[in-house]
Amino acid sequence: MATKLHEDTFNTLQSTKHRVNENIAPTLFPTEAELNNTEYWLFSDLYNLFGETHMGAPNQITDTFLFTVKFSDFDKLRPVNPDGEKRAPDFHTFYNNHVATFYNNYTLNTPIGTITKRNAPDAKLTRYACWKFLHPWTHTLFAQLYFLMPDARFSTIYNASYKFSRIYHRDELTEYNKIINGIAHRNNANMRDFNASLHRAFFYTSDPNSIMEAYDLHGNILDHMGLLSLSARKRALHTAIRKWDTTKNMPFGKFVDILYNELINQRVAMIQQTSRAPEQDISKQSISQIKTELKNLERNFVQKFAYSRLR
Repeated sequence: MATKLHEDTFNTLQSTKHRVNENIAPTLFPTEAELNNTEYWLFSDLYNLFGETHMGAPNQITDTFLFTVKFSDFDKLRPVNPDGEKRAPDFHTFYNNHVATFYNNYTLNTPIGTITKRNAPDAKLTRYACWKFLHPWTHTLFAQLYFLMPDARFSTIYNASYKFSRIYHRDELTEYNKIINGIAHRNNANMRDFNASLHRAFFYTSDPNSIMEAYDLHGNILDHMGLLSLSARKRALHTAIRKWDTTKNMPFGKFVDILYNELINQRVAMIQQTSRAPEQDISKQSISQIKTELKNLERNFVQKFAYSRLR
């Protein structure tokens, strides 16, 4: 379900969007500058939306973008893209095509209150630069997709973020699985029985293959779980691991009981909140398939928008 945060992010990015030629009066014989309708956003506006944790300090804009944002795509770009646009001749030009620093008056919303800046560093950032900057932060996926999907409606972006979020939840679940399997292995558990008991608690069957067969699917059931069931299972494992880590000399049997109960609790909570059981939240698309879909979306975006120019 879309949240107010999603809506606020979308509306803010829409309302703070600029175009290079927005203040250039049209002429009978348009110049190159007049025809350049490259979109950009101001660093100061993005700072107020995402905060210093993501954007860095306002007085270090150039350093932040030169050293934090890695425009690694430059070396991979074709000399000319499918639209006939030429690649920048060197990295310095490429960087300046996407990040243009200048001095500006603006206000910043900080943890200590609103700060007014006069003649302070600011920057214009292309759609490509905005996406590239947010890309390392997986929890900014919705905003990343806003930049990756130009002119898309809110619902389209939200649905895409819901689908692609499965990738990151699956990755986190993989790490939690490694931890609990490590605990079980160190305590000489029968791994087959151990994992069967976890499936039984969460899916009410010790054989997840029976669920996969019902959907005519093959492979690991964890790779076909939907976002709701992935999140629920992840929360259960996280809670059990935290209790193991914070309880001195916990017997392994006690840990298994906690893990089992947490999985049952998350199953019950999911049914109560969504009217769907984990075995009903299964996707035909595997994690590898949606990873490929996201990579293709990013590749097509780069082929077009990495050639944008602010100047």
